[in-house]
Amino acid sequence: MLCTHCSAKVNFDWESVVFNTPDKNIMHEIHVTHCPNCEKLVVKLSEQKYSGIKQINWKLESETETMIYPSKSKFQNIKDIPKQYLEDYEESLMILSLSPKASAALNRRLLQSILREEFKIQKRTLAQEIAEFIDLPGIPSHITDSVDALRNIGNFAAHPTKDINTGEIVPVENGEAEWLIEVIEALFDFVFIQPKKIERRRKELNIKLEKVGKPQMKAKNKN
Repeated sequence: MLCTHCSAKVNFDWESVVFNTPDKNIMHEIHVTHCPNCEKLVVKLSEQKYSGIKQINWKLESETETMIYPSKSKFQNIKDIPKQYLEDYEESLMILSLSPKASAALNRRLLQSILREEFKIQKRTLAQEIAEFIDLPGIPSHITDSVDALRNIGNFAAHPTKDINTGEIVPVENGEAEWLIEVIEALFDFVFIQPKKIERRRKELNIKLEKVGKPQMKAKNKN
């Protein structure tokens, strides 16, 4: 498997500890190891669900694994990011050192999906969609500048495949894959995380206002 620290393909030698649970048909295990390539700690949790009676006719029904450390995502409010976007982003992180070309392809496609689904921008090429995005009102300049820079860093003019078939694995410029990741992270924060954070704070404040008999704050109209 790939190390979630350095993305090297390695064989882990796990040490495991089994934990009892109140549900006699569920078993939890903590697995701990160190990457043989980068020597950093890796920890995961597995949960096995069984049917039947233990040591008599137990049958494994399902097993799930969750990476505890390191977390695949840098975001604390990871649940605020839609799953279909988060999966591509996290995969791009895992394969970055192994294949910057593949990582960049995932994030070009992801960028285009966000522009089309969240901002309703759909043009023939990604460069045209970026041009329309940076002219939208209300987008912070640090985001528009970063997204716009992709057209130069990615050199879409020299590699039109990046512009039209965004998911194609093609050569990348130096630093392009890393820059794409930073752009996606900025968009995640602006489009998903900050609005949800503000909404949660508004709801908390409204509860306090209601208790003291004051008018509640209204959510701003998005249109």
